[in-house]
Amino acid sequence: MTTIKVLVDWCGKNYAAYIYDASIGGAVLTTNKTFSGLQKDTIESVRFQIEGCLQDGDQLPDDIKSGNYKLVFEKRISALLHEVQQYTTLSALSRVTGIRQSQLSHYANAVSQPRPMQRSRIIEGLHKIGEYCLTIV
Repeated sequence: MTTIKVLVDWCGKNYAAYIYDASIGGAVLTTNKTFSGLQKDTIESVRFQIEGCLQDGDQLPDDIKSGNYKLVFEKRISALLHEVQQYTTLSALSRVTGIRQSQLSHYANAVSQPRPMQRSRIIEGLHKIGEYCLTIV
C-alpha cells in the first residue's frame, strides 16, 4: 500500500490541503470551510487526478492504479490552532507553553511556521490543557 501525505493549513477562511506526489501524477489542491469537508473533497480530487492521468496514458505505480493507497492528513500548526480555538484560547496556550500569544497568533494565521521544537511545545501544551480538563468533576 502506498501512503500519500496531505499537508493541511488554515488559510484565513478555509482549510487548504495540498499534495505534490509524483506517484499520482503531480499536484492536488483543495479547500473547504470544514476539515471533514476538506478530507472528502481531497479524496475525490485525488481519484479524479488519478483517473485523468490514466486516461492520458500516464504511467502510475500499480498500487495507485488499483486504488491500494491511503491519504494521511497532516495538520500544520495553523490548521491545528484554528481547530482547537473552539476549545481553548491562544492566551491559555501561551500561559501553558511559555510561547508569546503574539507568536502563537502568527502561527495560527500562517504568517510564520514554528520550528520543530516550538511545534512540540504547542502540542504538549494542548495535551496539558486537555489533561487538566479531564480532571474537572
